[in-house]
Amino acid sequence: MVEVTLSIPENVFQHAARLSEATRLNVSSILTDALAFTLPTLGDAMSGGELITQLDDKKIMALATSQMPADQDERLSDLLYKQREKQLAIEEAAELLSLMLIYYNGWWRKTEALVEAVKRGLRPPLES
Repeated sequence: MVEVTLSIPENVFQHAARLSEATRLNVSSILTDALAFTLPTLGDAMSGGELITQLDDKKIMALATSQMPADQDERLSDLLYKQREKQLAIEEAAELLSLMLIYYNGWWRKTEALVEAVKRGLRPPLES
């Protein structure tokens, strides 16, 4: 383990503190677990063990234009709304975390595919 001192927004700390009370885990463990689950590693970012650079052009373009399934996206939006309104139940917090992981992993893969598509000349760079 590496010890790190972080400054985090008060609302993030409050969410972690509430989850800590509900699960009887300390806040440090809650935050460590949250970071471990949400920061993609190379292994997490790879689908089926294939590196983006090893995919054919068709798969690259499919990933570059991919989106979260509509039902998951809608549920994620609902849960985020409940969280903002402080109406999120503990069971829903776990579901929210799961959907956020799916979202972040998909976003990571899509980003990698967009970069590769531009490198291969399959699409122009994104405008800023």
